[in-house]
Amino acid sequence: MQKKSRKPMKLDFQLNISPTQSDLKKVEKWLIEEDKTSGNGFYCNWAIIEKAFIKKEFITLNHNDLPIGFLVWSEREIYAEIDIMEIKPENRNSGIGKYFFNQIAEFFKEKGFLALKLFCSPIESERFWKKMDFIKFPDRGYSESELTYYKPLIEIKQTTKNNSDNKIELWNVEPYQIKNHKPKWTWEINTNSDKLLLPIIQPCNCNWNLRLTKNGKQIKEDKVKYFSKKNRIEYSPFLLITELNE
Repeated sequence: MQKKSRKPMKLDFQLNISPTQSDLKKVEKWLIEEDKTSGNGFYCNWAIIEKAFIKKEFITLNHNDLPIGFLVWSEREIYAEIDIMEIKPENRNSGIGKYFFNQIAEFFKEKGFLALKLFCSPIESERFWKKMDFIKFPDRGYSESELTYYKPLIEIKQTTKNNSDNKIELWNVEPYQIKNHKPKWTWEINTNSDKLLLPIIQPCNCNWNLRLTKNGKQIKEDKVKYFSKKNRIEYSPFLLITELNE
Protein backbone atom coordinates (compact mmCIF):
# COMPACT_ATOMS: atom_id res chain seq x y z
CA MET A 1 0.00 0.00 0.00
CA GLN A 2 1.42 3.35 -1.04
CA LYS A 3 2.04 5.74 1.82
CA LYS A 4 0.53 9.16 1.59
CA SER A 5 3.07 11.94 1.58
CA ARG A 6 2.77 14.29 4.51
CA LYS A 7 2.07 17.89 3.83
CA PRO A 8 4.51 20.24 5.49
CA MET A 9 3.11 21.66 8.71
CA LYS A 10 2.00 25.24 8.38
CA LEU A 11 3.57 27.23 11.17
CA ASP A 12 1.58 30.02 12.73
CA PHE A 13 3.75 33.14 12.59
CA GLN A 14 2.60 36.61 13.59
CA LEU A 15 4.44 39.87 13.09
CA ASN A 16 3.99 41.66 16.40
CA ILE A 17 4.50 45.41 15.96
CA SER A 18 3.39 46.14 19.53
CA PRO A 19 5.26 43.67 21.76
CA THR A 20 4.45 43.58 25.46
CA GLN A 21 6.79 43.71 28.41
CA SER A 22 6.29 39.95 28.63
CA ASP A 23 7.52 39.53 25.05
CA LEU A 24 10.57 41.62 25.89
CA LYS A 25 11.36 39.46 28.92
CA LYS A 26 11.12 36.28 26.83
CA VAL A 27 13.57 37.72 24.31
CA GLU A 28 15.90 38.72 27.15
CA LYS A 29 15.77 35.18 28.55
CA TRP A 30 16.91 33.57 25.31
CA LEU A 31 19.59 36.23 24.71
CA ILE A 32 21.03 35.60 28.19
CA GLU A 33 21.07 31.85 27.51
CA GLU A 34 22.71 32.36 24.12
CA ASP A 35 25.33 34.63 25.64
CA LYS A 36 26.13 32.07 28.35
CA THR A 37 26.32 29.04 26.07
CA SER A 38 28.06 30.48 22.99
CA GLY A 39 29.12 34.03 23.75
CA ASN A 40 27.14 35.11 20.68
CA GLY A 41 23.96 37.08 20.21
CA PHE A 42 22.95 40.60 21.11
CA TYR A 43 22.61 40.52 24.87
CA CYS A 44 25.59 42.89 24.95
CA ASN A 45 23.23 45.42 23.30
CA TRP A 46 20.44 44.97 25.81
CA ALA A 47 20.33 48.67 26.73
CA ILE A 48 19.74 49.49 23.05
CA ILE A 49 17.00 46.85 22.82
CA GLU A 50 15.21 48.17 25.92
CA LYS A 51 15.41 51.75 24.60
CA ALA A 52 13.94 50.63 21.26
CA PHE A 53 11.09 48.91 23.11
CA ILE A 54 10.27 52.14 24.93
CA LYS A 55 10.39 54.12 21.66
CA LYS A 56 8.17 51.51 19.95
CA GLU A 57 10.94 50.66 17.53
CA PHE A 58 10.99 47.01 18.55
CA ILE A 59 9.14 44.26 16.64
CA THR A 60 8.91 40.54 17.32
CA LEU A 61 8.01 37.52 15.23
CA ASN A 62 5.81 35.28 17.32
CA HIS A 63 4.98 31.59 16.98
CA ASN A 64 2.19 30.30 19.18
CA ASP A 65 2.35 33.62 21.05
CA LEU A 66 6.05 33.17 21.83
CA PRO A 67 8.69 35.48 20.30
CA ILE A 68 11.16 33.57 18.12
CA GLY A 69 12.65 36.62 16.42
CA PHE A 70 13.02 40.34 17.04
CA LEU A 71 13.97 43.53 15.26
CA VAL A 72 15.34 46.83 16.53
CA TRP A 73 14.99 49.69 14.07
CA SER A 74 15.33 53.47 13.86
CA GLU A 75 13.12 55.90 12.00
CA ARG A 76 14.83 58.24 9.55
CA GLU A 77 13.37 60.83 7.19
CA ILE A 78 12.76 58.68 4.11
CA TYR A 79 14.18 55.34 5.23
CA ALA A 80 14.25 52.97 8.16
CA GLU A 81 17.49 51.73 9.63
CA ILE A 82 17.70 48.14 10.82
CA ASP A 83 19.88 48.14 13.94
CA ILE A 84 19.45 44.54 15.14
CA MET A 85 17.63 41.52 13.79
CA GLU A 86 17.87 38.06 15.30
CA ILE A 87 16.10 34.72 15.13
CA LYS A 88 16.14 32.48 18.21
CA PRO A 89 19.05 30.01 17.78
CA GLU A 90 16.93 26.83 17.61
CA ASN A 91 14.74 28.36 14.89
CA ARG A 92 17.53 29.30 12.49
CA ASN A 93 18.38 27.78 9.09
CA SER A 94 14.74 27.04 8.37
CA GLY A 95 13.68 30.01 6.24
CA ILE A 96 12.19 31.88 9.19
CA GLY A 97 14.70 34.71 8.89
CA LYS A 98 13.69 35.32 5.27
CA TYR A 99 10.01 35.17 6.19
CA PHE A 100 10.54 37.63 9.05
CA PHE A 101 12.44 40.06 6.85
CA ASN A 102 9.80 39.96 4.09
CA GLN A 103 7.11 40.78 6.64
CA ILE A 104 9.22 43.60 8.03
CA ALA A 105 9.89 45.03 4.57
CA GLU A 106 6.17 45.09 3.82
CA PHE A 107 5.49 46.77 7.16
CA PHE A 108 8.01 49.53 6.47
CA LYS A 109 6.73 49.98 2.94
CA GLU A 110 3.19 50.47 4.26
CA LYS A 111 4.54 53.09 6.67
CA GLY A 112 5.82 55.07 3.69
CA PHE A 113 9.54 54.43 3.94
CA LEU A 114 11.35 54.34 0.60
CA ALA A 115 14.39 52.27 1.58
CA LEU A 116 16.09 50.25 4.31
CA LYS A 117 19.64 50.73 5.51
CA LEU A 118 21.78 48.57 7.78
CA PHE A 119 25.26 47.67 8.93
CA CYS A 120 26.12 43.96 8.76
CA SER A 121 27.08 42.91 12.26
CA PRO A 122 28.30 40.32 12.87
CA ILE A 123 30.10 40.09 9.54
CA GLU A 124 28.62 36.60 9.02
CA SER A 125 25.22 38.25 8.51
CA GLU A 126 26.43 39.84 5.26
CA ARG A 127 25.60 36.67 3.37
CA PHE A 128 21.99 36.75 4.57
CA TRP A 129 21.47 40.39 3.67
CA LYS A 130 22.88 39.86 0.20
CA LYS A 131 20.34 37.06 -0.26
CA MET A 132 17.66 39.60 0.70
CA ASP A 133 18.89 41.72 -2.26
CA PHE A 134 20.61 44.39 -0.22
CA ILE A 135 23.15 46.51 -2.12
CA LYS A 136 26.50 47.63 -0.74
CA PHE A 137 26.89 51.35 -0.15
CA PRO A 138 29.41 53.11 -2.39
CA ASP A 139 32.43 54.71 -0.75
CA ARG A 140 31.02 58.14 0.11
CA GLY A 141 34.25 59.52 1.53
CA TYR A 142 33.10 59.27 5.12
CA SER A 143 34.26 56.97 7.91
CA GLU A 144 31.53 54.52 6.91
CA SER A 145 31.89 50.76 7.24
CA GLU A 146 32.32 48.67 4.09
CA LEU A 147 29.54 46.51 5.52
CA THR A 148 26.90 49.23 5.09
CA TYR A 149 24.05 48.09 2.83
CA TYR A 150 20.68 49.37 1.61
CA LYS A 151 17.60 48.16 -0.21
CA PRO A 152 14.92 50.23 -1.95
CA LEU A 153 11.40 49.33 -0.83
CA ILE A 154 9.81 50.70 -3.99
CA GLU A 155 10.48 50.24 -7.68
CA ILE A 156 13.19 52.70 -8.73
CA LYS A 157 14.72 53.90 -11.97
CA GLN A 158 17.64 51.74 -13.02
CA THR A 159 20.95 53.07 -14.32
CA THR A 160 21.87 52.78 -17.97
CA LYS A 161 25.07 52.47 -19.99
CA ASN A 162 23.50 54.03 -23.10
CA ASN A 163 24.83 57.41 -24.17
CA SER A 164 21.49 59.20 -24.25
CA ASP A 165 20.87 62.88 -25.02
CA ASN A 166 18.46 62.96 -22.07
CA LYS A 167 20.02 61.89 -18.81
CA ILE A 168 20.95 62.55 -15.23
CA GLU A 169 24.58 61.82 -14.35
CA LEU A 170 26.16 61.49 -10.94
CA TRP A 171 29.90 61.54 -10.28
CA ASN A 172 31.43 60.11 -7.12
CA VAL A 173 33.69 63.18 -6.90
CA GLU A 174 33.19 66.91 -6.38
CA PRO A 175 32.67 69.29 -9.34
CA TYR A 176 36.28 70.49 -9.44
CA GLN A 177 37.45 66.87 -9.82
CA ILE A 178 35.22 65.66 -12.68
CA LYS A 179 37.66 66.59 -15.49
CA ASN A 180 39.49 63.28 -15.13
CA HIS A 181 36.47 61.19 -14.16
CA LYS A 182 33.50 59.74 -15.97
CA PRO A 183 30.10 59.74 -14.25
CA LYS A 184 29.68 56.79 -11.93
CA TRP A 185 25.90 56.51 -12.41
CA THR A 186 23.70 57.52 -15.36
CA TRP A 187 19.91 57.45 -15.61
CA GLU A 188 18.14 57.94 -18.92
CA ILE A 189 15.12 60.25 -18.68
CA ASN A 190 11.99 61.03 -20.67
CA THR A 191 11.68 64.74 -21.45
CA ASN A 192 7.92 64.64 -22.11
CA SER A 193 7.22 65.20 -18.42
CA ASP A 194 9.12 66.79 -15.55
CA LYS A 195 7.88 64.06 -13.23
CA LEU A 196 9.83 60.80 -13.41
CA LEU A 197 7.81 57.64 -13.92
CA LEU A 198 10.08 55.96 -11.36
CA PRO A 199 12.14 57.80 -8.72
CA ILE A 200 15.92 57.75 -8.49
CA ILE A 201 17.25 56.61 -5.12
CA GLN A 202 21.01 56.43 -4.72
CA PRO A 203 23.38 56.68 -1.73
CA CYS A 204 25.68 59.64 -2.30
CA ASN A 205 27.88 62.33 -0.83
CA CYS A 206 26.06 65.68 -0.83
CA ASN A 207 29.15 67.29 -2.40
CA TRP A 208 29.28 64.98 -5.43
CA ASN A 209 28.67 66.42 -8.89
CA LEU A 210 25.24 66.04 -10.50
CA ARG A 211 24.35 66.99 -14.09
CA LEU A 212 21.08 67.18 -16.02
CA THR A 213 21.17 66.98 -19.82
CA LYS A 214 18.17 67.43 -22.12
CA ASN A 215 18.25 66.98 -25.90
CA GLY A 216 22.03 66.88 -25.75
CA LYS A 217 22.22 70.25 -23.97
CA GLN A 218 23.56 70.59 -20.45
CA ILE A 219 20.75 72.16 -18.43
CA LYS A 220 22.13 72.18 -14.92
CA GLU A 221 25.22 71.04 -13.03
CA ASP A 222 26.19 71.48 -9.39
CA LYS A 223 26.87 69.71 -6.15
CA VAL A 224 23.99 67.48 -5.06
CA LYS A 225 23.19 69.75 -2.10
CA TYR A 226 22.94 72.85 -4.30
CA PHE A 227 21.46 71.27 -7.41
CA SER A 228 17.75 72.06 -6.96
CA LYS A 229 16.21 75.05 -5.21
CA LYS A 230 12.62 74.11 -6.10
CA ASN A 231 12.63 70.47 -5.07
CA ARG A 232 14.71 68.99 -2.31
CA ILE A 233 16.72 65.99 -3.58
CA GLU A 234 19.29 65.40 -0.82
CA TYR A 235 18.12 63.25 2.09
CA SER A 236 21.40 62.17 3.63
CA PRO A 237 22.70 59.59 2.92
CA PHE A 238 20.42 59.29 -0.13
CA LEU A 239 19.84 61.20 -3.33
CA LEU A 240 16.11 61.16 -4.14
CA ILE A 241 14.88 62.57 -7.46
CA THR A 242 11.22 62.43 -8.42
CA GLU A 243 10.98 65.52 -10.63
CA LEU A 244 13.23 67.39 -13.08
CA ASN A 245 12.18 70.96 -12.36
CA GLU A 246 15.10 73.23 -13.04
